[in-house]
Amino acid sequence: MHFTTVWRSGFALILCALANSSWALDGSVPGIHGDVSRSQLGDGTGIIVGIIDSGVDDLHPALAGLDSQGNPRLVAEANFVTSEPGNTGDDVFGHGTWVASAALSRDATFTGMATDARYVNARVLNNSNSFGGDTQVKNGIGFAINQGADILNLSLNFFAPNSNGFQQIDLMLDWAAYSQGISCAICAGNISTGNGSQFVRSPGSAFNGVTVGRTTADFSRVHTDSAHSFTADGRMKPDVVAPGSALTLANDDWETQADWDANLSGCSFAAPHVAGLMAQQLEAGNRLGLSTDPLVVKATIMNGAEKVLDKQGLPWQPNSATNFGGLYSTSQPLDLHSGAGQVDGALLSTQYLAGEMAPGLVDPIGWDLSTVGSGQFVDYAIDPKLNFGTKLSATLTWNRHVGRTDNGNNIVDAGDTFFVAQSLSNLNLQLLKDGNLIAQSISGVDNVEHLYFDIDQSAQYTLRVLGTNVFGGPEKFALAWFGTAVPEPGSFALLCLGIASFAGRRWRQGT
Repeated sequence: MHFTTVWRSGFALILCALANSSWALDGSVPGIHGDVSRSQLGDGTGIIVGIIDSGVDDLHPALAGLDSQGNPRLVAEANFVTSEPGNTGDDVFGHGTWVASAALSRDATFTGMATDARYVNARVLNNSNSFGGDTQVKNGIGFAINQGADILNLSLNFFAPNSNGFQQIDLMLDWAAYSQGISCAICAGNISTGNGSQFVRSPGSAFNGVTVGRTTADFSRVHTDSAHSFTADGRMKPDVVAPGSALTLANDDWETQADWDANLSGCSFAAPHVAGLMAQQLEAGNRLGLSTDPLVVKATIMNGAEKVLDKQGLPWQPNSATNFGGLYSTSQPLDLHSGAGQVDGALLSTQYLAGEMAPGLVDPIGWDLSTVGSGQFVDYAIDPKLNFGTKLSATLTWNRHVGRTDNGNNIVDAGDTFFVAQSLSNLNLQLLKDGNLIAQSISGVDNVEHLYFDIDQSAQYTLRVLGTNVFGGPEKFALAWFGTAVPEPGSFALLCLGIASFAGRRWRQGT
């Protein structure tokens, strides 16, 4: 056994991993410790990822064959590009095969995030890698849902800067997460597309998905070409960033050319890193009886993100924060460029495997899926006390409620209409020290709150979820927290945080 050291807030977390790993990895997956999370969460067995893209070459050796349970990795495929009716789903551009390999490749050298996950191939981009309207994209999303996808990956954006969250694709993805329990990884968009917009575009402006920007080739900072906050209605996106620069990905023309294409860059390839990480997490959740609700997936992935530099090389910081009279307050709680930071498989493993805990006394690392009513609050008192000089990270997520009107054919497709079912509830995330309010995240437009706070005194810290304005009854939320603590000398159990959690005082079983 050897140890992998992961730094978080100035302290090293030592994560146990098996020696003589069987994965010979290219740069991006180990760059975000996706190999560590694969060993601790799983390789995506039993999970289906919907690739809504330009098609997938399902015969490529990295994507073909059977999973470990004897099922074809390709679940189903269909072509929704009506101008190219002779195509059955084959990738004639290459983009979808690149995307699929980032999430799913099981090549020994260029290994993706979730090597045993299965996939649905929904071809929605034409042979020039574009789409003229949302009908074919909606049909592709519906097809993936109808075929049992647990996760949707959309590495595409509108050319026009539509981002108020009311495009039908945005609403459809929010419905998928809210009503169907499907997690969505969505590309934030590239800036250098000729449209002059530097901001996130639809469907990256969906509320309930995880919107992903990209980092540089050394994974240290956000790439200048990655679209960033704000959406047209003032929300902060992306939620996280991931590797998307100078990657080597599967070539759809591998039969006559090289098996792999090198030096590929774009936000398109950051999103499937997150989709693959989701597949790892869902496998662990299914196996261990932990909640796989998209709210939990989003909260834990965001809270397990590592803070990285922004486009100018400046440290992570919330876009808007004040400190008056000792009360730290932010109404724009994410970094303008990186959201909550770059996804990290090792930190997510620690965060998620710590397990679900109920309100009341909780361990320094954990998460919960609960509800809060209007004017009510739910408290999580962290015990033992956090140590001076460490950081506390906490992320709160809840859904935009979206409904669907079926067009009468009893399948999900472009003929359906998706609509906002009720106003977005407003929840606040507060931090109390010895019962006194010292920090709060209070965005009035986002359905995410985030705190990344210096612990300047050993004390009793309590996280509070406050239902400021809740519509339609109690609002379901997920809260994830990560109190960085220095392990006691000689405590091997605490050194192995990646595979063993603190002993939870009040655990909840699978939800």
